[in-house]
Amino acid sequence: MGRTAIVDIDNTLWEFSAAFYRELQKINPRFPDPRQWTNYQIWEGYCTEEDFFSVIHSIHHHQDSDDYRPYPEALKFLSALKENGFHLILASHRVPTTRQPTERWLIRHALPYDELHLSLDKTVLFPGADVVVDDAPPILEKAARCGLLSTGLRFPWNEAYVGNGFRLFPNLNEVLDYILKSV
Repeated sequence: MGRTAIVDIDNTLWEFSAAFYRELQKINPRFPDPRQWTNYQIWEGYCTEEDFFSVIHSIHHHQDSDDYRPYPEALKFLSALKENGFHLILASHRVPTTRQPTERWLIRHALPYDELHLSLDKTVLFPGADVVVDDAPPILEKAARCGLLSTGLRFPWNEAYVGNGFRLFPNLNEVLDYILKSV
């Protein structure tokens, strides 16, 4: 096997934050929009932590909805990694019961991958990997500390962490260019 890339799904292959925001507003119309999400406790003062995670699980269980479309460049991004010899592990913080809707979504949108890893700990995949593409600073920082090329899309919740061993870009085309020039 050649090189291995671990690629996140939410806010990497599709705009989870927009769908998440729509659902959170049903709980509390005052919920701030994603441009104001600068930390991971965004629910505080707007909903309970239980409600917050319930919405996440609900979206994941309904992943194969017509409303949840990948970014336009997601297919090209994954295909180019495959064409360049990468073994693709799609990894997402999801509970096991979301496997079928996630697989259906990936198939529906013809998104290529070799393995699908759904768990609350993606870092178990780091040994043997070469690249990690994610939006979560803790994941990217740990990947960088492990010596992996770490990158992802730039969002309000991760841009303050740039310089902590990983690079962020405005779109998947630039992420792909960075990966292909760096490995």
